[in-house]
Amino acid sequence: MSDPVLKLKPRRAATAQSAAGAYGASQTRVLPGQPMPGQPMPGQSAPAAAVKPRSFLAVNWPLMTAAAALLAGGVVMGMVVGNAPRPQPTATVALTASAAVPPVVPSPGATAPATPATAAAQQGWRPISELAQQVAVALPPAPELPKLEPEPAVAVAPPPVVEVEPVKAEPARPESPKAETARIESKAVAPPPVAKKTTDKPVQLTAAPVAPPAFVRPAGDGAVQAWRARAVAPPAGARPPYVAFLIDDAGLDRKGTQRAINLRGPVTLSFMSYASDLSEQSAAARAAGHEVMLHLPMEPLDVKRNNPGPNALYVDLDAAELQRRLAWHLDRFSDYVGVNNHMGSRFTANAGRMGQVLDEIGRRQVFWLDSLSGPNSAGPALARQRGLDAAERDLFLDDDRSPGIGHELAAMERIARARGDVIAIGHPHGSTLTAMENWIATAKERGFTLVPVSTVLLRRQQQER
Repeated sequence: MSDPVLKLKPRRAATAQSAAGAYGASQTRVLPGQPMPGQPMPGQSAPAAAVKPRSFLAVNWPLMTAAAALLAGGVVMGMVVGNAPRPQPTATVALTASAAVPPVVPSPGATAPATPATAAAQQGWRPISELAQQVAVALPPAPELPKLEPEPAVAVAPPPVVEVEPVKAEPARPESPKAETARIESKAVAPPPVAKKTTDKPVQLTAAPVAPPAFVRPAGDGAVQAWRARAVAPPAGARPPYVAFLIDDAGLDRKGTQRAINLRGPVTLSFMSYASDLSEQSAAARAAGHEVMLHLPMEPLDVKRNNPGPNALYVDLDAAELQRRLAWHLDRFSDYVGVNNHMGSRFTANAGRMGQVLDEIGRRQVFWLDSLSGPNSAGPALARQRGLDAAERDLFLDDDRSPGIGHELAAMERIARARGDVIAIGHPHGSTLTAMENWIATAKERGFTLVPVSTVLLRRQQQER
């Protein structure tokens, strides 16, 4: 296809007068006495060619751009301030060269308009205000914001003041040992039968029962006691200072217990009352020349961390249950010479409970050795009041607070030299038994005599008389 032929009108040459009129109407202000732009100065000849007039866009583009920027900025500011949604214009006014009226170029020989307004109209010039009106009409009106009415004030009444009478705190009741009793009895070895309850009501335990009557020593001078017939005699020609090793917790660790039985003695082994095969183990110890005792579990202060074992003696037990448990422990075997407590820092501090235990120990004609597991034990004083054969340990060799068994053995020697005798408690652990073996091997050279606990007890009784 051939290109379409554009029919254009012939351009007419602009005269100096028409160009000057258009220029002055748009931007230039002519001072009085000076010629219009395009006219020759006085004394000068006219220009050879007429000045070519500027197009509409070249003349008015800076003003149009500034007007559009101001108008757009105002619309955006109104949207931000009014918090209104951004309007979507329905029509866009494009200020392009095609929208402008093409300039009218006067033909040669035509007469130019006499006024600047007429020349501006011929050039296609329109005021800025008229363009702004067109843009404003094309944009949609800003939506009206809803009027916010203030919410009515609500009066909140203060809460009423209620006077509460102070509640008197009841004294804390001791925790019932019912659950603990069921748990530890399940672990006990051959416990005695328990009579069935005739009622479903819980048993009310007496927190502070009345202590049973004090034990009365049988008639006579008290020299004939059952434990004396089972005591182990000291070595021949023994002289103080005396050292008595008491090994607690025997019977539980069979390997450690057998190693303790193999020690060069005599030493004293205290068998845990709930261990198994106590008769056989205690008989083996006596056959090796050692003395045996019974280790009685009692309630400690921190019972949640340190469980004393099945059928242990607790402060909150009533007198009947305490007596039943005590008999179960003391009947486990029969060739022991005395009883000492396992744990019991809380139980031994209770005079009423300890009195009941010491009375039963006296009836069985065995002595009481207080391990002094707590600082407030009532056992030694109660034993003396009852005329019971009793003694106390002097130090532990391997408890948690000990700085080391070597340090404790040195302290043991100092006590023995100062007082003439000492009772030291250890346990059937590997390190403890090794230290005992080494010390016993050199005891005679050091000037000490190894004796059972009963020898120290009798010596102290003689000194007290």
